[in-house]
This record gives sequence, C-alpha cells and structure tokens, in this order.
Amino acid sequence: MKKTLPVVFLLCFILCANAQNAINNFFITKDTVIGKTFDGNDIVVKCYKPQHKIYQWHWDGFSDNLLLELRQTNKKGTSFRNEGNIAMIDLDNKSVKWSRNVNYNNSETKQQGKYLFFSEKKKNFCLDPETGNVFWETKNNLYFIDSKLNIGVGYPVQSMSNNLSAIDLSNGNTLWTKPVDRTRGWDDAYMLTDSVLLVAVNGIQALDLPTGNGWSYKATTSQKKIGQMIAANVTGILLGVLSGTVMYQTSPDEVTEMVSNMLIDEGNSIVLASRDMISRIGNSGEILWSTPLPEKFTSKSSIFLKDSVVYMINRGYAFYNGGFSMVGDPYLAAFNINDGSRRYLTMIPEKKEFIRNFQVIDDMLFLVFENKIATYSLSGGSLLTEKIVGLEKGEQLDAFVESGIYVLQGDSTFMDMAAAYPEQNLIMTSGNRVISLTDSLETLITYDKKDVFEKTIDNGAYRLLTNDEKEFIVCDFSGKPMMKFQASPNMFMTNNKLYAFDKELFWELDLDAYAQ
Repeated sequence: MKKTLPVVFLLCFILCANAQNAINNFFITKDTVIGKTFDGNDIVVKCYKPQHKIYQWHWDGFSDNLLLELRQTNKKGTSFRNEGNIAMIDLDNKSVKWSRNVNYNNSETKQQGKYLFFSEKKKNFCLDPETGNVFWETKNNLYFIDSKLNIGVGYPVQSMSNNLSAIDLSNGNTLWTKPVDRTRGWDDAYMLTDSVLLVAVNGIQALDLPTGNGWSYKATTSQKKIGQMIAANVTGILLGVLSGTVMYQTSPDEVTEMVSNMLIDEGNSIVLASRDMISRIGNSGEILWSTPLPEKFTSKSSIFLKDSVVYMINRGYAFYNGGFSMVGDPYLAAFNINDGSRRYLTMIPEKKEFIRNFQVIDDMLFLVFENKIATYSLSGGSLLTEKIVGLEKGEQLDAFVESGIYVLQGDSTFMDMAAAYPEQNLIMTSGNRVISLTDSLETLITYDKKDVFEKTIDNGAYRLLTNDEKEFIVCDFSGKPMMKFQASPNMFMTNNKLYAFDKELFWELDLDAYAQ
C-alpha cells in the first residue's frame, strides 16, 4: 500500500520542536488534541515527528511494520533534496528496526503486498522487512505478483525493453523471459486459472506463470494520429476514475485503450471488444467467433453477459497520448454468446458526449451523461425514456451509488444508502450530492453534499466516513458516530488503531480507548 502525501494537513502540532520526549532519538513526540467525541470529550493523539519530512509511507496491510521514506529539504523547507533515508518502524513500540540511506534521484521504494522492493541503478532488491537485508536482487520491476504461486512478472528497471520476465519470489531466480509488448500499457490483467495470467495488451496474452507457455490473440486497440489533432482532447479528465491502467506509452500522437474489459464466461472463454472486432476466445487461444464492429464509431467500451447475450456499451472516449479524449460515438450493441451473431446495434444520439456510467436493472439499461439519464431496453436496444436532471452550476452527473456511500438516519446512526434503498436509483454528482430517481426517472429526493459521506476505512469494528476529505467521523460497527476530527486523508487502521500522516509527522489514535 502506497500513498502520496498532500500539501496541506490540518493538524495542530504547536511547539513540537520543543517537546522533550523522544523515542530512540528518532522521533520527537507530543500529545495533541485533534477533535471531539460526540460526548464532548477531547480526542488526544500521540504525534511522532522524525528528523526529516515524510516523503511517502508504506504499509503492507497486515503487519506492525511501517516504512517511512524520509527526505531532506532546503533550508526554508520549501523543496526536497535528493538525500534522505528509508526507515522501518515497529508500530507497537515506535522503535526503528532498520534504516537505509537513499538517493531519491535514482531510487524507488515499493510495497507490493507482503513484498518490499527497493530499486536503484537498474537493479531491484527484495528486502527483508524485519532487518532491511537484501533477500535477492533482479533487473526487473514487477508489474504483477501472484502470492499463491510466489511468482512476479515484470520488465527491466529503467529500460524501454518489452521483454517480460517471471521471477521466483522465494529466491529471485528468473523462470522465463519472453517478448510481451508494453508500449501502450496493460489495459487489464486477470488470473484465468490458478496458474494462467491473462494480460490485455494489443489483444490478449495468456501466460502460464510457472513456465511462460501460453497463447496470444491479436486485436487492434489503438489508432495512430500522426500529424493530426483531436479537437475534443480533454487531458486528464477522469483519467484515474475511468482508466485504472498501467500506463507506459511511448508512441506519440496515438489514440489508445480502444478496447473493452475482458469478459470471462462460465466456461473460461474470454470475450473482448477492440476497435474493429468483438471476439470470443477459448481458454486455449482458439477463436470461437469474431464479429466486425464499426471502426468509425468504436472506442473504449464495456461489455457484460446476461442470459446468453453479450451486451456492449461503446463509451465514446479513449486516450490520446495518455490523456482522456472524446473519440468515436456512443452506441449499444448485443451479440449471441454462442455464435457471435449481432442482435442489434443502436447508435445513441449524444454525439458530443460520452457515457459516464451505467447500471442494469432487469431489462432496463440506465446510461449516465453529463446532465441527463437515459434508459434503454436490453432485449431490443430501443430508447425507453430520458430525462435532463436539474443540477447546480458547474455540476455534472457522475456515477450510480454502490456500497460505501452513507447518510445519517435521524441523528443516531449512519446507514449505507445502497443497502438501505435498494429499490431506488441513486446517482451521485460531481458536487457530491446524491439524487434518488424512480425507474421512470422521477426525482424522489436529493441529498445535499453536507449529508452525504463516503466510507474510507472499515475494519468491521470501526468505520471512517468523510464528505470533504478534511473532516472525518468515526462510527462503531452499528453506524453510531463516536468522534469527529480534522486530518489528512492519508490514513490506515490496524489493531483498532488509526494512523494519519503529514509531511512533518504521523499520529496514532487508539479507537478502543474511546469505545462506549
């Protein structure tokens, strides 16, 4: 788990430099009040400030090991220098297990599950989290790790090479190496069986992780645009939300990610839509069927299976040189899963928009646009109804609410909206409001931003909620609010203790101490 720290962290740490208490001369510590319980008591946390600023932090998700990347700054503290160190902290007693000097100009630290890696000068070192000693070294950065097989796959450190290698994580030995293009990035990765990895890259590459054997299906997932400009290029919009891709693009002036998700059916066959074709591929690589798609209109798409029919939603966007861009036109299509025959292809009239989100309820497909929701019949592909939703200035529709969005019921408990109102269509806006709609798109109720909270952490005993990523509410397992405080969103919870991070320090809050 890896987090990049924000610029602002709202935490009082007054006169911390004058605090006398220190742990192993590594931390300066101080008790600080950060907020109030709902009973009116102060929330007191212990702050730990190291000598240098916290550049990044890493936690493996299960142990008491916290790795801090500490980086020196200029005299004014306004910019980072390349010098610093990484230090492994025992969360139980805050002692330093080990420390290692680093040069941030040519090194990188990664926590990938239970594995800790430190790359430097074209080498990647697997470190023992307890001692900092090197278990083994390799020349590859790992893109994907299967912890059950104890195998990782990746490409050479600080290289443009397309030679993918599998590494035995128990000793660092290379199991196999073969060319797998990464020029345009991996669009998706999925374990088909206990040992076979599917990589969506220019189609599909199937790899048996222990041996490297497998098969490939080639598909057209990009389009070169050399000498041309895409008029509606909107760099960065929704890149993190809609992409989720390992980007490593090196080809200039090219539209990429003109591909769907990989759909795996019950027989472990794979359906994939690309720029010009939708195909079903058997789990041994044989093409079971292929059906042409309209190249002029096809771009990024989403596919799903329902009652032996593959439904395809062409979203109307792709990525131009890594940035979000309006490409193609939205449409809805349906194909027979057995032979690929097309049932229909319905062009959607919103030519200058893209499909932001969708959901399916029985035979109804709900499509979300900037300020409008439209419903279509899945069985026939026809438009049922559409409605422009009243929004505030600058606001846009975003996504249908799934589990993790909460509202306060009366003044007693927070409840999950999706679980509490399963019969309603709950749509969230870019302004963090939630609008409840009937199936006929009539508005039932609108929840204001101040009343809508997102779950950030939940360990079963305690739940952390926020609606602005500045002020947080801690609830118990039943949803009853316990306390409120201001903090950075850079937090994690372990052993019912909450940890939050700033560039200067981190603090620890024992939640059990405040439980009723």
